[in-house]
Amino acid sequence: MEGGGGASPEILEESHSGCVLPTSLGANSLKKSSWGFLFTGIIGGTLVAVYAVATPFLTPALRKICLPFVPATTKQIENVVKMLHCRRGSLVDIGSGDGRIVIAAAKAGFTAVGYELNPWLVWYSRYCAWREGVHGSAKFYISDLWKVTFSQYSNVIIFGVPQMTAWWRWLERQMILD
Repeated sequence: MEGGGGASPEILEESHSGCVLPTSLGANSLKKSSWGFLFTGIIGGTLVAVYAVATPFLTPALRKICLPFVPATTKQIENVVKMLHCRRGSLVDIGSGDGRIVIAAAKAGFTAVGYELNPWLVWYSRYCAWREGVHGSAKFYISDLWKVTFSQYSNVIIFGVPQMTAWWRWLERQMILD
C-alpha cells in the first residue's frame, strides 16, 4: 500500500482475499477488553457464591411442609441435657440444624448423631464438634429424615416445630411396632 490515504503497515495487512485485516490492537482496546472480562468474572463468581450459600436456606420454604432452621436456645439445650440425665444409649437429633443439641449430648457422654438436610449446617456442625473436641462421639449426616432408620437409637430428639407433629406420631408408631 504505497501512496497516501492508507493506514500504516503495522496496523493493517492485506489478506489473500483482498480484505484488509488488523494485525495488532491498540493497548487501550486491550485494557478495556480485560477490564470487561474481569468485571464479568467477578459478577458471575459472586452470583454463583450467593446462589450456593443461599439455596440450602431458601429451598425448605419451597417444600410442601416448610421446616425452617430455628436454632435452639441455651435454656432449651440445658433442658434436653437435663432430660437425658438418667438415660443411656445412643441419641439421634432429627433436623439437627447447627448441631448444638448433638454436641451438648456428646459432651454429656452420649454417642450422638444428627441428621440435617442443609449441607452448610451439617458442615458447620462438624466443625463445631471438632472445635469442641467431641467429633469422635458426635456425627452429622446430610440426609432426608424419611430415608433414615431410627431403630438403632435409644433416644430420639425432634425439636419443636409444629409441622413435625404428624411425623412424630408416625415415628412413635414405628418404634412401638419394632
